[in-house]
Amino acid sequence: MDPSAKLLWVMALCVAAMAHQAAANGGKDTTDAKAVIDKVCAASPTRDLCVEVLSSDPPSSSNLKDLAILSLRFAARNASGILADTKILIDDDQLDPDVQQGLADCKENILDAESQLEDTIAALMADAAGDAQLWLKAALAAIDTCDASIPGDDDVLSVESAVFRKLCNVAITVIQQLPNKTKT
Repeated sequence: MDPSAKLLWVMALCVAAMAHQAAANGGKDTTDAKAVIDKVCAASPTRDLCVEVLSSDPPSSSNLKDLAILSLRFAARNASGILADTKILIDDDQLDPDVQQGLADCKENILDAESQLEDTIAALMADAAGDAQLWLKAALAAIDTCDASIPGDDDVLSVESAVFRKLCNVAITVIQQLPNKTKT
């Protein structure tokens, strides 16, 4: 049997075993995850967004670290969207040169924010929730700097950065509820 066929066979067995385990639990894991998500999101100022984000990857985990990472991945996708829109706007010849310069500065800050979100995830993986909070605050500061570099507050990027902040706040809510043993 060639190696790819063996791999496919092993994956099929794993999927079958996971399906059997889920059936044996009778949905208990999903119920537990929902209860954890409801409890975590009760502390969030954006409760509905929190529940939506943390419930988005069925079956959601009831592990707080996994939920924090999930919320950070949402924030990272949002940052990537802001970056893509920024790149498009920079190339608009109709914009004032000062606005284009602000967009160029903003682009660099968004790249920093994306990197800091990756560092946040790495800190969580290393059970360093305190470091994760510091990296997350740095990502929020980077997006604030981005906003400040562009005149006005009614542009597309301002709307997207507001969503970014909300997604980061969901992550902060989860990280703050991690057990003390993972905080530094």
